[in-house]
Amino acid sequence: MSTTRIALIGAGIMGANHARTVAESSASELAIAVDADPERAQSLADRWNCRASTALEDALCCDAVIVATTTATHGDLALAVIDAGKPVMIEKPVAPEIATVRAIIDASEQRDVPVMCGFVERFNPALSTALALLEEDPIHALTVRHSPANIRASSSVVHDLLIHDIDAVIRIAADPSKPRVTAALWSPPGSEQSEIADCSLVFPDGFVGTLSASRWSQRKIRDITIVTEAALYEIDLLRVNLTVYRHVRQLGFGETATYRAETIVDVPFVRHAGEPLALQLQHFLGLANGTIDAASERATILAPHEVAFEVDKR
Repeated sequence: MSTTRIALIGAGIMGANHARTVAESSASELAIAVDADPERAQSLADRWNCRASTALEDALCCDAVIVATTTATHGDLALAVIDAGKPVMIEKPVAPEIATVRAIIDASEQRDVPVMCGFVERFNPALSTALALLEEDPIHALTVRHSPANIRASSSVVHDLLIHDIDAVIRIAADPSKPRVTAALWSPPGSEQSEIADCSLVFPDGFVGTLSASRWSQRKIRDITIVTEAALYEIDLLRVNLTVYRHVRQLGFGETATYRAETIVDVPFVRHAGEPLALQLQHFLGLANGTIDAASERATILAPHEVAFEVDKR
């Protein structure tokens, strides 16, 4: 079976993660690592036995491209890759302005070139299992994505963290049409970059998403709770597990000495098909090879970005 030769643009922390995943896959080959810093490009290339470069043009000889640079550079790089006819996966957010996100999607459609955003939580098996088990339309989703401070972050907490959960809540919604958005942001003194963002998304059918993201916490949390009429689905994305609660009855103080609730607790089996980043790569390879529909994938990119940019304006 032939392998897909991939160029990685961006040799930072996220780029290094992508490099490892590509190099370890039997279906892909890390052909070249491109970075504006020649030493960083060479260091990554030496580690994974590939070529190093500082020139975008060198990446365009490969079968597909992953863009994992700073957000400010995504737009120009992605458009150049699409113009060269190469399938591209871009780390989130796709671009620092919503107009550029739209331009990338339009260019992808016009050139018939696959484009994908790095929404890695789409491939978290705990979330996938919960979505497969949902039997009723959701009423409420609560997400918490908190992390300690990140001095290397080049974009707001909305585009760095919250956008993952915006994407997840849109996928959870029975009617994912554009929601009504309310939000509050916090920036530390002397900074214009938000580090805490809380928002509510109200969808046309009344489904409510309550989302919280922080880069000012003391520990890492990645939780999603989904509520329906009949059940509560508690998802721990970090530990990759799922617990389902179904309330049976409650006894008040008039019937017993203390309040009591009777609840059925179910811990469904979560099939770990692989590391989410590796599963994301498999999906991208399917797009690049034409076994996954590029139009369907393209259609999932804009909505979470539109909501994220709306939150970031608050």
